[in-house]
Amino acid sequence: MGMTRIIIVGGGFAGVKCARALRKTLPANTCEIVLFSRENNMVFYPLLAEVAGAAINPGAVTVPLRQMLPGVRCRTEEVRHIDLAASEVEYERYDGRPGRVTFDHAVLACGTAVNLSLVPGMADHAFPLKSVGDAMALRFHVMEQLEKAEVCDDPERRRWYLSFVVVGGGFTGVEVAGEINDLIRASTRFYGSFTAGEVTVTLVHSRDQILPEVSPTLREFARTKMEQAGIRIVLNARAVSVTAEGVELHDGRVLRGATVVCTIGATAPLLVDRLDVPKERGRLLAEPDMRVRGTSNLWAIGDCARIVNAYDGQVSPTTGQFAERQGRQAAENIVRVLQGEATRPFFFKPLGQLCGIGGRSAVAEILSIRLSGFPAWWLWRTVYLLKSPSWSRRIKVAFDWTWELFFPRDLAHLRISRTERITRAHYRPGDFIFVEGEPAMSFYAIEQGEVEVLRRDATGQQRLMAVLRPGEYFGEIALLDGTVRVGSVRARTEVEVLVMGKEVFSQISGALAPFRNLVTQALRWRRPRLNHQLGPAWAALERRPLSAFMEAASDHHLSPEDTFEDTLRLFDRLAMEYLTVLDEKGRLDGIVTRNELFEAFVEGKKPSAKVREFMHADPVAVTPDDMSLTVADLMSRHDIDWLPVVENKEDGHLIGIVRSEKMLRWLMEQSRIEPSHS
Repeated sequence: MGMTRIIIVGGGFAGVKCARALRKTLPANTCEIVLFSRENNMVFYPLLAEVAGAAINPGAVTVPLRQMLPGVRCRTEEVRHIDLAASEVEYERYDGRPGRVTFDHAVLACGTAVNLSLVPGMADHAFPLKSVGDAMALRFHVMEQLEKAEVCDDPERRRWYLSFVVVGGGFTGVEVAGEINDLIRASTRFYGSFTAGEVTVTLVHSRDQILPEVSPTLREFARTKMEQAGIRIVLNARAVSVTAEGVELHDGRVLRGATVVCTIGATAPLLVDRLDVPKERGRLLAEPDMRVRGTSNLWAIGDCARIVNAYDGQVSPTTGQFAERQGRQAAENIVRVLQGEATRPFFFKPLGQLCGIGGRSAVAEILSIRLSGFPAWWLWRTVYLLKSPSWSRRIKVAFDWTWELFFPRDLAHLRISRTERITRAHYRPGDFIFVEGEPAMSFYAIEQGEVEVLRRDATGQQRLMAVLRPGEYFGEIALLDGTVRVGSVRARTEVEVLVMGKEVFSQISGALAPFRNLVTQALRWRRPRLNHQLGPAWAALERRPLSAFMEAASDHHLSPEDTFEDTLRLFDRLAMEYLTVLDEKGRLDGIVTRNELFEAFVEGKKPSAKVREFMHADPVAVTPDDMSLTVADLMSRHDIDWLPVVENKEDGHLIGIVRSEKMLRWLMEQSRIEPSHS
């Protein structure tokens, strides 16, 4: 009989406990235990908020898996798929190629993934708290905001630097809000430009009370204590958007802040999502003995599994104590299966709940006993200290906590230079993406929404210079000229942009000719409007109604059912450069120019081919309500000589056209510029 192989996917509480219990029970010469984890260490997640708050060092919450699990083969490769029919695990090898390994039993303990796309802009502007790297990034960011506030001479901007918003009022949200609040308020005595009274820490929760996992009495105590410590709690509030300026709530309120922390948005890992097995809300449905439903040798434990606790008939919560008990009992059941014995359902009587709320205060429910305040905080630290996975880590945590009792928290801000990259950013209507006079740091390309290009005139009033839409870009003028921003850009609607750092922009524009040509073309039409001499003319165009330039549309037009041959004859007879395509109700359906005719000929269109097969569908069109400046800008940027005018965008009924020559002639008269005759 060959050696039994048990594969465990995930190096968290559940996976580590399962591997330990199996290795302790099964002889090494009869059973191989393999643990797959992308990280080579286990993270003690309950103390991540303390790392973010500089109460303990990151090394105190991580334990190397190889040192914790002697006799277990640890592999830092990512499992991509599980083939249940073949009992094989497919993983990504160190060299990027796929690898496969068979198993007798497999245990999924891969937890959950972070879904920052739950709220628009969250992925772009919020800090998650799922890993040690997340905690350190948040910690250094908080330090950076204090340094910026210290040297900022704008009081409003300084308050923004000192405003922190935490989204989510569960255990993690409450703990990180308390830690950030303690860190900042205790550190203000080392700064001279602001006081603790200028600091704002806001906790946003979608329900009517924070900490839904504990009793109502302790929830109310936690809320009262946190508010007394200076934390603002906003209840019954759902975040609908996150931008560089802060968080927008469902009722329209905006909580401004330079720091947003996200503790919501858990989703199923890709491995779980790919499995064709029963699931509920992204969690694997498990039998009472923790086997995945419909399988005989696949087990699920921890946050990725929906396991009913036989003790009370309730679904197990996603906490560390339940994950550990599931890991141990799943190991016991696997041993029973290998020995031909009956398995047992998961059964665990919860010991209680603990949550630190900052200010050396906590709430606790232990064996039906409720504690709050300092006694609960002391118990919270004692329990977590004893639950730390190794004695070396317990000593490190104890040392850091003892140090923090006598000395201030570490304010060191490590400036880690990162290679510039292409990122995304989200903005709400009215948000400024950059402001006139700022140094040029980035180039932007619009993915969704519209932005306004603004510039101050001689009186200091902001004037609209252009409206940019998806597929267009901005920010290149100052980058190329090496100057500050010559105008401001403001979001007109909800906007998603790609952001390219100036070094990346320089490299791409230098090496990629098409990109360089696009930038050059942009400069040709943008610079004239920023010219002081032409500025008054463009300002006058902003006030000029579009109806002043509108002309009647030609009576000659095509229908979508006309043929290629009909179109050629009409172009030849009328000597036209373009023809509109209208449906039976007179609505604009498309445009045919000589370019479309030539492309149709090259493609080998038959004389009987219908116009709808080669027309330019959904052409750019404007309405009488559009500003003349916007229309001129549109024609200039796209090198269009004319634009159709429809009654409204929804109806699309053609009512006229606007020609660039007419606008240009009027502009020249306004600016008193005579055309050159060279």
